[in-house]
Amino acid sequence: MCQTNLRHPVEGVMSSDAFAAGLKALSAMPGRLEAAAESVPAKLWTTPDENGGFSFVEHACHLRDIDAEGFLVRIGRMLSETKPALPDIDGARLAAERDYLAQDFQTAVREFARARADLVRRLEALTPAEHLRIGVLEGVGEISIDALVAKILEHDDEHRRDFEALRSQLSDRGL
Repeated sequence: MCQTNLRHPVEGVMSSDAFAAGLKALSAMPGRLEAAAESVPAKLWTTPDENGGFSFVEHACHLRDIDAEGFLVRIGRMLSETKPALPDIDGARLAAERDYLAQDFQTAVREFARARADLVRRLEALTPAEHLRIGVLEGVGEISIDALVAKILEHDDEHRRDFEALRSQLSDRGL
């Protein structure tokens, strides 16, 4: 669960085509999560992964909070400050402190979709020079905005694999 900060990103500037494809993938993530969850009964949205991973509601809350309090804040600071220190976010701690399991899945997905749309709008507006802005991400080191976008895409992929596995587990149980 959430191992993307453990790997150093590949540096460099994304081509405009790769960046546009990345933004399209980022935009699709809330819908992918919602579709996966809606393929099982709503009463199972709080059922955790059999390997101890997040339930659907926990995925939605985590992605919402990481976008709003992590990625949007980091990019804002990278654009407005010179080489800011960007703290890591402990997703497991947030899940426990904010009692994700007691939250409403559909509300969390709507809030995630809003945060993600804000993130994509901000990224779409970047100038070529802004793609190269640098921050220092805790546990990773120096990272450009383009490399951070690559990490966001990796983070999404990790969660997509996790919630698709969860969907499969719940479907296979015939519940």
